[in-house]
Amino acid sequence: MNWELDTHEGRPYRFLLPAGYDPAHTRYPVVIYLHGSRERGDDTLAHLSNGVDALAKWPVIAVAPQCPAGDTWGGSWYGGESATQRWLVSLVRELAKRRSVDAQRISLIGYSMGAIGLWDLIERHQELFAAAVPIAGDLNPESARSLVGFPIWAFHGERDKLVRPEATRRVAALMKQLGGPAFRYTELPGVGHDSWNAPFEHPDLMPWLLAQRR
Repeated sequence: MNWELDTHEGRPYRFLLPAGYDPAHTRYPVVIYLHGSRERGDDTLAHLSNGVDALAKWPVIAVAPQCPAGDTWGGSWYGGESATQRWLVSLVRELAKRRSVDAQRISLIGYSMGAIGLWDLIERHQELFAAAVPIAGDLNPESARSLVGFPIWAFHGERDKLVRPEATRRVAALMKQLGGPAFRYTELPGVGHDSWNAPFEHPDLMPWLLAQRR
């Protein structure tokens, strides 16, 4: 898989262009993948795992930044906003200005630490994104009130002992109570924390994601 290398504000990130890429005539959706805690570092390759290569099958620009060791994507476990989260927001704003990018269709997929940061990101910067897919994430459920109407498809393993599914379940119940029709929740029976396979293999996920617009 030919993940190309670029930098933003002196920090590297990887990206993957779709088949038949034609920036002169087409604006492409962007899907940003936020990895988990084990993939942190500075080798620019370790985070290209946990199913992200599946994005190559779709007409999107896939962007895979890497969180440096010692930092996080932010979120409820990590004190809220982080330096890397602020850098990511800057990257998203820069990508949105590019001629090849459809700025109305920039979406997030996050796993574990990436999903914890994803929840925080869309609470702070909902205006930047079209949709979000947190996989095995966590948050303060009450904070999700600000996300009613924002397209979210959350996944969580029923038997996840590392990031327990209770908060995601509570958000699903809250969204149902508040009438949040854009919210979906899929709990994966018998699945633990390694829950990224099922979302990337779900036949409806990418069509749903690509149908969303800011």
